[in-house]
Amino acid sequence: MKLTPQQIEQFQEKGYLKIPHRLITDDHLALLREHYDTLFAKKRGTSGEGLRNLAVVGETEQDETADRSEEMLQIMEMWRYDEVYRELLYHEPLLDIAESLIGPNIQLFHDQALYKPARHGGEVPWHQDNGYWRCTPANLVSIWMALDDADEENGCMNVIPGSHLESAPDHDRAVSEKGKLPALLQADVDENRAAPVPLKAGCGMVHHCMMLHQTNPNRSQRRRRAMVIHYMPTGTLNGKGEGMTDRLLLRGEL
Repeated sequence: MKLTPQQIEQFQEKGYLKIPHRLITDDHLALLREHYDTLFAKKRGTSGEGLRNLAVVGETEQDETADRSEEMLQIMEMWRYDEVYRELLYHEPLLDIAESLIGPNIQLFHDQALYKPARHGGEVPWHQDNGYWRCTPANLVSIWMALDDADEENGCMNVIPGSHLESAPDHDRAVSEKGKLPALLQADVDENRAAPVPLKAGCGMVHHCMMLHQTNPNRSQRRRRAMVIHYMPTGTLNGKGEGMTDRLLLRGEL
């Protein structure tokens, strides 16, 4: 189901859209959760095999003395590890939304699973996705899907509406109350402008790569599993000014 002209206008104005219709059915959601949990369990305790804890506090992620008491767990390129997640890349309801916003020729930039465990789930500071990526033109969009109900208690997305239309802020290495977060960047924002985007499981939001956003720590008794797919129009250049023709073509043509 493609977005309506009104929804596209809202996205263009605010930089994000809480998608009003369900993206994932109950049966599909159960399958995604099962494979998600299996993969995270398999990779927990490994190093250099795709699992990162973005909440590590220390000089480097590999620092043996780093504080790992909080966890913001990430697996990038889920599609490389699991066929169910490879199939999700071609899920028509998702591609219809992406096409509504970036056109018919769609490539995968990358995907990532983001897991905040109950009680000690770490924060992700304010940032723009393109503060990390440096892609040009900066027209990428991301669909963030909740595999659990995501709300203000367990770390839903918070956004600065309209920030994608403003001058890009500087991004510095992130710092928490405990110390340096070597895996993350952060930007200064006016948090009085922030708006939460709570989502029910199976629902999602789409946001522009220049929109400022963050997620708070999860201190609740509930875990928060999320899946994000980042889409780019064909012809997008990486931070080195190089074409990315090697990335998966999800719809249309190169």
